[in-house]
Amino acid sequence: MKTWRLMLLAVLVLAAAGAAAQTPAQTPPAGDAVAGKKVYVSLGCWTCHGYEGQGGAAPRIAPRPLPLAAFKTFVRQPPERMPSYPERLVSDEQLGHIHAYLQSRPMPPPIKSIPLLQP
Repeated sequence: MKTWRLMLLAVLVLAAAGAAAQTPAQTPPAGDAVAGKKVYVSLGCWTCHGYEGQGGAAPRIAPRPLPLAAFKTFVRQPPERMPSYPERLVSDEQLGHIHAYLQSRPMPPPIKSIPLLQP
């Protein structure tokens, strides 16, 4: 059963990557990043993904989240330990806001710019 879930996750990631390759790099967010942060925090997404979406107990999801359609599908029907969030718990509009928040997160600095990480 776990193999099936991993295969589903791989298909979702590949589909999202293909969709991302076909869309412009600067797709405007579909929601409000400020509202998205509030929803992200209130739902407890930060407990696994970190306040900035940087990852932790769960994968990094920012600053380049899956395309919005794939993001919504993943949140509604996650393949692994993440709980599902049906529309009765979080609306498509709220997911759009969360997506905008994740897109608004800055890219981490290049490793070469961090002195402690230099040989």
